[in-house]
Amino acid sequence: MNKRLISTVIFILLIMTSISTAFAATTVSGTIQYIDLKNNSVTVLDFQNNIHRAYIDKNTDILTEGKESGLKDLYFGQYVEVSLSGNRALKINASLQIEPDRQGYIVPGSRFRRGEVFSIDNKSIEIKGERGREKYALTSSTEVYKKGEETGLSRIKEGDKVLLTFDDIYSSNVSQISIEDEEKHIEGVLKGKIEFLDENKKDIQLNEVSIYNNGKWDKNSSYSLKLKIQNDEIYYKGEKISLKSLKAKGKKEVYIAFEKSFGEMTASKLLVKEGSSFQYTDKIKSIEYGTGRMVVDNNSLYFNQGTIAIKDNRLIDPLNMNRGQDVSLYGEFSSGNKLTSLVFVQGTGILNDRADDTKILVYRGKIEDIYDYQVKIGNINYRLDYMLLDDNRWKEMSEGERFTVTEDTYIYDSDLRLTVPTDGFISSRYIDLNDVEDKTLRDRIKNSFYKGKIAYFVVKESPYGKEVLGMNITPQLSQYRQNVTLDYSSIGEIKSVDYDNNTIKITKMKNYNTLNNQWESTSDESISLNKTLILLNDKPLKNDELYKLSEKNTVYIIRNKSTSQDGVYVLLVED
Repeated sequence: MNKRLISTVIFILLIMTSISTAFAATTVSGTIQYIDLKNNSVTVLDFQNNIHRAYIDKNTDILTEGKESGLKDLYFGQYVEVSLSGNRALKINASLQIEPDRQGYIVPGSRFRRGEVFSIDNKSIEIKGERGREKYALTSSTEVYKKGEETGLSRIKEGDKVLLTFDDIYSSNVSQISIEDEEKHIEGVLKGKIEFLDENKKDIQLNEVSIYNNGKWDKNSSYSLKLKIQNDEIYYKGEKISLKSLKAKGKKEVYIAFEKSFGEMTASKLLVKEGSSFQYTDKIKSIEYGTGRMVVDNNSLYFNQGTIAIKDNRLIDPLNMNRGQDVSLYGEFSSGNKLTSLVFVQGTGILNDRADDTKILVYRGKIEDIYDYQVKIGNINYRLDYMLLDDNRWKEMSEGERFTVTEDTYIYDSDLRLTVPTDGFISSRYIDLNDVEDKTLRDRIKNSFYKGKIAYFVVKESPYGKEVLGMNITPQLSQYRQNVTLDYSSIGEIKSVDYDNNTIKITKMKNYNTLNNQWESTSDESISLNKTLILLNDKPLKNDELYKLSEKNTVYIIRNKSTSQDGVYVLLVED
């Protein structure tokens, strides 16, 4: 009896030991790559380049430099030590230092630089940080991460906040770039009069507040507004000033570019307004960086480091403004000169040249011929050549081109609203037609229906050639009455997604006017995606993948006026 009792006790102890071992806490050291507020989780990259996702609950202890803090106090690129039980965070110790003390030993990944991107190409990146502007080398081994996932250089834009990691402390070669998530992008721009400023709490209260909204200033619903000031980006007449100096200026009117996080508004850059105002919208005809002078709408204007410049919802250095850009700007008359205070760079960078030497091109033309993993584009009809979207305008191309088609190319028949199998598009002999459920689609593949039809081609151009990422075949649109004026472009941001009705609502909407070559603001609009080829960060989305779209995603829309309701046939999206 005693032996049986002893055996039972030993067995129970062994089970308890196994359970405690299985749930023993492990410690992960690294940097924060992504903070998911919806799911209460933090993604951490350790010094062996392993990704860990830690979930936080009400029992998780979060300390910053030994002081109690919360999830909202953590930030991208911050060094942390996380105690984990499975994937649940028991405790998080965060450091405010960029390079924590490693007791004299530099392990791979322990050297960091944080800052905002000033410029980038496939060979180098220049950032603005606490030490000013610094330039580092990029190699073919440089890795890029966003939201904890590996991506490419094409996702990096001027004004992005990034964390650079170096494996070798004696080398300027960047081993890894981590891009801060869009929650840190500029939420908007406002103007108002200083009512009160608390130097200790770094709070500023404004009254008579107006917020910039798609080309106009809207009065804020509440008379006064409070913001946090958490950096030294405060300017007066082109010079940085302190909070104390700002307070001494009294109830001045100011412009503020602000972020919004955790329901709190934070001033990213503040400029004290001086003099009477002016406003221009046009292209930058010329720009001189040395003298800080540019010409817009035949007016000579001056800019400086205090000028608030915004592009792609990012605060950029005024030196990043370029000749030929469409801008909407505001400024003041001062001592006989016109000083630029605010510059909104119009349009979107979705179709611009990118840091990895690639570019997205959009064509419209006839599928003239189909080869083995290639397609040839031809003229739309006998009166109209095939078209290339160039600087938001469609231009005719005279000579046919061949593009590469791969197994990853997404082909959409917007007449049937069905996906065309790539192998079936290339040749019906490569596919078992019995696998195609829809009879009409099956017959179209069998009879080589798509050859000779009109399509939109979304093509990725690189030094290695032109690859079709997606194709929207539009047999429902008559090719004989097509005219260059039927297609036009719109841009904006996603405000909401209606999964049930397959629609999205676009805010900050602008249409491109080809008569004056300018973007023109218009009201919010809901658009149907039933006939639309959608690409998110160069990746095609199927109709059942709309959940991947998010609010504030930037969109470039290509429409056709040939129907009673303008059809949306291409939607390019960036996060």
